[in-house]
Order: sequence, then structure tokens, then C-alpha cells
Amino acid sequence: MNNYVRTVSSNPYKALVGVFVLAFCGLMLAFTDSWTVIKLMFGIFSFWLLFRRPELALAIQFNGVALYLYAIYKLRLETSTLGTGTFYGLMALAYLAGGLHLAAGRRSLKLNRIDALFALLFSIFFISYALFSLDNPEAYRKVYYAPLLVIAPYFGLQLLNREQINRFFLYCGFLAVLMILPSFYELWANPFYLEYGRFSIFIFADKGDNPIQFGIAFATLLIVLLFQIAEQRKLKLWHVLIAIPSIYLMVRSGARGPLISFVVVLVAYVLWLGGMRPRNRWIMISALAALLVAAFFLVPGRTFDMYQALVDQTIITSRDPSANSVQERMILIDMAIKEFLEHPLMGVGTGNSSGGIGYPHNALVEVAAEFGIFGLLLFLTLCAFVTVTGVKYLRGSKQGRQDWLMNLAFSFFIFGWVEALFSAYMGGDMLLYGSMGMVSVVAKITEQEACERVKDSDRTETTSVASWPKTQAAIGPWFKSPRNVEMK
Repeated sequence: MNNYVRTVSSNPYKALVGVFVLAFCGLMLAFTDSWTVIKLMFGIFSFWLLFRRPELALAIQFNGVALYLYAIYKLRLETSTLGTGTFYGLMALAYLAGGLHLAAGRRSLKLNRIDALFALLFSIFFISYALFSLDNPEAYRKVYYAPLLVIAPYFGLQLLNREQINRFFLYCGFLAVLMILPSFYELWANPFYLEYGRFSIFIFADKGDNPIQFGIAFATLLIVLLFQIAEQRKLKLWHVLIAIPSIYLMVRSGARGPLISFVVVLVAYVLWLGGMRPRNRWIMISALAALLVAAFFLVPGRTFDMYQALVDQTIITSRDPSANSVQERMILIDMAIKEFLEHPLMGVGTGNSSGGIGYPHNALVEVAAEFGIFGLLLFLTLCAFVTVTGVKYLRGSKQGRQDWLMNLAFSFFIFGWVEALFSAYMGGDMLLYGSMGMVSVVAKITEQEACERVKDSDRTETTSVASWPKTQAAIGPWFKSPRNVEMK
């Protein structure tokens, strides 16, 4: 009680907020029902928790949207643009406001070249829309998605400190772990998936499902798991118990882009990431490869056919080539390449590529078709700076926690970049541009910590030198220099 009184005395605004919330809930109870008040209280508590833990709000936006959609699905509700947009908006408000509140007076990180190039690229994104909008609803949708799905997460990451970034990665993995049991329940209880080759934890009558998002969630969980094993330098039973179902669910999703991206990260892990002995790395990769092969034998035949269609298009027969997603993507990419060749300097404008669909499914083709050669060079320069920065701090850091975080951030970038070659959408590619933000903030924090260590070292040396005359005066006649000794 005394602690509460002291807290209120030092910061009366907290007490005023508490009184306001209680009064508002009392008013709601008077005019509505208790269930509405309970939902309101739960919402206020959840937002306060996310405000205090901005890294959790960011992790939910990165890797927990499938859980939100699954809750909507089990409540037998249909998703809506307003509802999903409100969800993203609340997450963004929580991590931006919470991040600014916790970062105030703690440290200041200046913008680096990655941040500047990112800001320039998305400035062109909005300017291009203003110049070439053509009243295209698909272009408009792409533009109003970007602030919540790309720009806010990027700068939200810049507000985190090292401990928060560490927890962010762990939360991303934990949110995927929460999906394991409901995923197997849906596979077992829902007969629809016996005939359907793809799998996601939800499927709506109007909006369908999202196996790519589902596959990405478990791929990122496996990446986090890999580097946690590398950090702890031992394989525990719970690592195995999480890895086995995660590999199966990633393959069962039928999402080919996330699977290929994960394999590329594994190759990079073997070659130079991970911070483990080569022998241990090869053992781990061999075990994961064996689990991947086993997963292909366990998935239904329709799911296996989807992967086989990557190399054999005749495996999925259809009179309409656009019914096969591989062929459909090739059609959209060919259209965007043709548009780039016809408008090489400035492109066709944001969201107008692929005949106005704005979704060529390939980051390089998308940027080239919509922004021309200048936009493509800017995008490639941004990717190059992210790569150079990641490699620089990986080589310059010692093995340990610091090395683990940059390894993980750079692995997310590799994963996001490869995935963007299969399903890029600049208005909502949170994984690719968010991973750039991860590399940027880890590099800035590492650099700032190095500068602080140098300052502390210089301060210590200065203190030692300044105290030397006092020490000499204190020992007085008992002190004799080597020169004095030699003279006698």
C-alpha cells in the first residue's frame, strides 16, 4: 500500500489513467452487458501489455497473424479489411508508442545508409503512385497497406535495444510453437485436408487460406531454433520435439517459396553461419535433411505433386494454365518484364505492373516494372548495403551472443530475399524489408556498444594516469625510481 501511495505521489498521471479506465468500464457496464465489459477490459490489458513489450507486438505482426486469423476462423467469423487493418493498426500503435516511450533518454541511434536507402525507396514508391495512379484500385490497396505492413515495422525495430531484439526473435519462434497443436488438430479433425494439397491453420469461405504465411511461420521457427542451438552449443530434447513437427508442417503447407528459402538458409548455415564447429554443423544439417526427406514421404500425394510441379509441369493437368500457380506466376512475371522493356526509365507506376494487378511475385521484376531502371538500381544498392553490413559485423564480432543476433538477423534477410523472388509484394513484404531493419538495428547497436567500450577504456586510462602523481606523493620517501637506484 505504501509503495502504491509513493508511486501515485511521484506520478499522479498513472492514477488518473486508472480512474478514467474504471469510470469508463463502469459506464460501459451501465449501458451494455458484462460480456462487452469483459472484452473491453481484456483489450485494454492486452494493449497495455503490448505497450510495455513492443517487441512482442512486433513479433505478433511478423509471425503471429495466423493465430489471430485462426481465432477469427474458430469463432465462425469472416475476415474483413477493416478488422484486419484494425488489428495491424493496434499492433503498430503498441510497438511504436511503446518503443518511443521505453527508448526515451536511453540511447539515440542515428540513421545509417540502410535506413536512408529504405526511406528513399519508399519515397519513390509513394511519388510513383501519385504520378501514375490511373485510378487503379489494386495500386491504391498496395499503397495503403505499406505504412502498416512495411514502414511501421521497419522503424519499430529501430526503437528496440539488444535485449528486446533477442526477445523479439524468441517470441517469433514461440508464436509458431503455439500453432503446432491446433495445426495437427485441424489435420486430424477436418476432412477437407484429405483432398486439399495445401494446408494452413485456417480457411475462409470468402478469403480462402494462406499456406505461404503458415509455411513462413514454421520456417522462421526452425531458423531461430538452429541459432539457439548454436548459441547454447548443445542439442536438447525440447529442440528435437519442436523441430520434428515444425519440419512436417512446413512441408505439409505446400508453400514452395518458404521451403526453398529455408534450404538456402541451411546452405548458408553450413558454409559460414552458425558459429559452431564444422563437424557439428554437418551433423545438424544432415539430421534436418533426413527429416525433410521423411516429411515428403509422409505428406499426402496431392501435396507432393505440388512440389513435383516445380520441375514437371505436366504433373498438374489443367486446361487453364493460370490454374497452376507456377504457370500463373510465370505469366505475371512475363507481363511485368514486357512492361519494364516498354517503360525502362520510370516504369509503369506503383501497383500497375502485370497488367494492373501489381503483383508479379518477384521483387526484382516488380521494382523494375513499376519504378524503372533507377528504382531497380536503388533496390539492388539497398540489398547490397544490407549484405555488406551483415557480413562486416559477422566477421568483426566474436562468437557469442552478439554474433548470434547478427547471424540470426542476416539469416532472416537471406530467407526474406529468396522468398521475395517467389511472392514479393512491396506493399506488404514485411519479412524482406523488416529483415533489412533487423540487420540495420543490430549493426547500429553493435557499433554504439563498441564506441562506448572505447570511451570507457579511455576514461579508465585517463583516471589511472591522473591518479599516478597522487600515488607517488603518498608513498613519498619510500618511492625510488629505477634511475635513482642506478645512480646510487
